[in-house]
Amino acid sequence: MSDRSRFVDGLAALDARETRARYAAVLTAARTRAGTGRWADERLQRRVASEEALVLSQVRASIRSIEAAMAWVDPNEGKP
Repeated sequence: MSDRSRFVDGLAALDARETRARYAAVLTAARTRAGTGRWADERLQRRVASEEALVLSQVRASIRSIEAAMAWVDPNEGKP
């Protein structure tokens, strides 16, 4: 099985926990493949760094959005 199919197959069916685990696995594989030192693949290193920055930015935006939504919820809602 290729790395691509190993990481991409069934991706849409994963829950949040499984998706985070898959993301961690693909990052580990990419960093290993990119290597370091004289034989490092700088293109892959840049791509990984770029994608990580994109994910971090989206997660931060999601946190802000969820926090804003929580401000609209009455903490006493649904209590007798």
